[in-house]
Amino acid sequence: MKIALLAKGPSLGDYPGEGFDEVWGLNQLAKSHELDRLFVMDDLKYRMPHYDGPEFVDWLKTYPGEIITSTKYDEWPTAVEFPVEDVAHFLGLPLGIAMYNSVDYMIAYAIYTGVDEIHLFGVDCLSRTPQIDRTRVSIAVWIGAAMSRGIRVVSSKGSFSTSWTSAGACMDRAFYGYISPKRIEDLVRS
Repeated sequence: MKIALLAKGPSLGDYPGEGFDEVWGLNQLAKSHELDRLFVMDDLKYRMPHYDGPEFVDWLKTYPGEIITSTKYDEWPTAVEFPVEDVAHFLGLPLGIAMYNSVDYMIAYAIYTGVDEIHLFGVDCLSRTPQIDRTRVSIAVWIGAAMSRGIRVVSSKGSFSTSWTSAGACMDRAFYGYISPKRIEDLVRS
């Protein structure tokens, strides 16, 4: 299964709108994009009203699609609780490790559900603050976890993760420690 994972960064504009088995997005993207799964990991009752406002939270009560969230409440009939314990057990990781943002949960869930390809749009993390730096690291952990299980991860040009999800970009940066780094052109097999 090939999924598009949508976040709010500038490379969301690269999303082609088709060619994926499923499209997953977060928060307000439910209003602008047709999603198969909506991730709203902030508690719908106690935290989300402070982030995206009470109007959005009320709108979610009528959202017809699946909402994956941290805690299920009856007021949101299509909400499904994220299976955090099952995911942690499946991955063999301590509960909550590197779960610092919704994208972390989305990639972990993709691994858990057995997707083959994850295409990241809007997962850019371009500003540099301590919170964004922590977000970059945790997303990188999950990209690595996916790739280590044979899941292809593709990110948009300009995203912070392009240098390790694109073979061309990886090879352009060379191999640490080598005097004469190997070039991608030398590694192409005929």
